[in-house]
Amino acid sequence: MTPVDRVHLGVGSSDSEVGARIGGRPPQVFAAQPIFQTHDYLLTLGAHTAPWLGERELSVFIRRGFTIGDDDLEYPNIGVRAVLHPPSSRSAESSGAHEGLGSAALIRIPPDDDVVPLVRIAPQPVLIQNEPSYATAVEADGHSFLFQINEEGWPVVDESHPEFVEEYLFGYGSVYFYGSTDATGLAREVVPGFLDF
Repeated sequence: MTPVDRVHLGVGSSDSEVGARIGGRPPQVFAAQPIFQTHDYLLTLGAHTAPWLGERELSVFIRRGFTIGDDDLEYPNIGVRAVLHPPSSRSAESSGAHEGLGSAALIRIPPDDDVVPLVRIAPQPVLIQNEPSYATAVEADGHSFLFQINEEGWPVVDESHPEFVEEYLFGYGSVYFYGSTDATGLAREVVPGFLDF
């Protein structure tokens, strides 16, 4: 796979109200939505970040209190949700913000096999345990790999990222997202397929 086939995103040193971003206040489009009764906001992939997004954004939410010791770790009931939506700036309200995360822009970083990105968009996943059977159930439902979130890609604690994340949400592992696309290549649905840690 060439670097052209991949988009790697890392945590920027500054925040952003729009586009690809992580933590902080969720997108305004979710204001007063029932998702915040059970889930916290994790991140947003901005429009055109991936070819399957087109002019839409995709936001990821994690069940409040989620840990890898819980029961909702297997497809189709993983405690993570991915929602396609129109472009939206951050809400003025902090309802739904994850208390254990900093707030920052997600920025493109050069694809480099020696650097693990926080978000990796590519045609194929990079597995931790090299166990392709983890994807069997989600692929049987007609979904294909779209992107992954890698906890190894959290920023190193330094002056620009002092304790950006309080704890590893996925056991210092990765969560892999799959989806189905329409005839134009745009995603119709995005789902968490499996966790690998």
